[in-house]
Amino acid sequence: MSRLIRLLAALTVLFAMPLAAQVQWRAGPLVYTPAYDFTLGYTPNGTGYFVSQAYIPSPPQPTVNQPFYVSLRMEGIASPSVGRLMTVGFVPPSGASVYVNASAPVRCFYRAMSGTGGWIEFTNTVITDISFGANLRITGCPQPAAGANPYTIIPVPGGNAYQLDRRDPNNPGATAWPLGSQAGYEFLIPLVANRTMSGNNGIEADRFYGTVRSVQGDGLDPWAFPYLGLLVSATSPTPSTDLQVSQQLPPPPPPPGRVSYTIRCANNGPNAASNVSCSFADVPSGLNASTVCSPTSPQTTLAAGSAIVCSVILDKYLGFRTMSGVVASGATPDSNLANNTFPFTLYGGLAEVILQNGFETLDF
Repeated sequence: MSRLIRLLAALTVLFAMPLAAQVQWRAGPLVYTPAYDFTLGYTPNGTGYFVSQAYIPSPPQPTVNQPFYVSLRMEGIASPSVGRLMTVGFVPPSGASVYVNASAPVRCFYRAMSGTGGWIEFTNTVITDISFGANLRITGCPQPAAGANPYTIIPVPGGNAYQLDRRDPNNPGATAWPLGSQAGYEFLIPLVANRTMSGNNGIEADRFYGTVRSVQGDGLDPWAFPYLGLLVSATSPTPSTDLQVSQQLPPPPPPPGRVSYTIRCANNGPNAASNVSCSFADVPSGLNASTVCSPTSPQTTLAAGSAIVCSVILDKYLGFRTMSGVVASGATPDSNLANNTFPFTLYGGLAEVILQNGFETLDF
């Protein structure tokens, strides 16, 4: 029961890429599907789902023609005895489409069945989850193709949806995602809208839907349709800029016995940005962590082409820590919210840098 309570609590917290205070996540209602327990003979909640959207309250963003991320997240609660395969899709509202650009890829995250580890971002690298004796292959974050239909269209109850298919080169026919008890997935999908949207969940025309079927082999195999009314504001007449955070190479060496990571928060223009902050999210406590920035953060004005470089320094430790570099402007509209965060994992003095083609390990 304690695991169930912990997981239900986790489902009420927005994850995925913690951003600076200026960038927030708004979430739709939690949706659950059941799983039949043959041992105890009852039907508890088996999986939980929700949709969320990145936005900035002031000045209101995203605006028309500005890319932004929408998240589709699911977490296992009670697992059927035969396991569970998730057929995952989504339906954007009319006027919104998938933003196909390498600068804002679809991002995929996984959390292992043990429920004790952090979220891991995966691209083309295979992740094998062996917690609780299971052996699940998680592969291939599905990137969209250019053109009218960025993903395969599949039938779902009530219509059609784009399919987010698992891509395993060793098993090309296995397009569903294995989901064990307490495991989780989060898919961040970049969208762009050509019209304003109210953000009101009651207006169905503005809703983004996830379409997920949990194939469980327990006679239920239920569908879930988590949703969120998207919020898109009118185009702002205020001059905009594009802030972007990335890894800074090569990073400066940390002091003996410590670990460090360095990010670069750049203003790609075309205009200067006001009140720009460059920082780290989810910095662990108890490790004497400190952050040093040059120039200091925040900057009252950051000219186009300029950057703030920040390093986080902390004591070495066992295990790993997942953090994110974040950049935000307190006043100037950002034309692309999709590149305002950069996740990374520090592990025992090593940094695993997540790249589009896999994991690259740098020894500090």
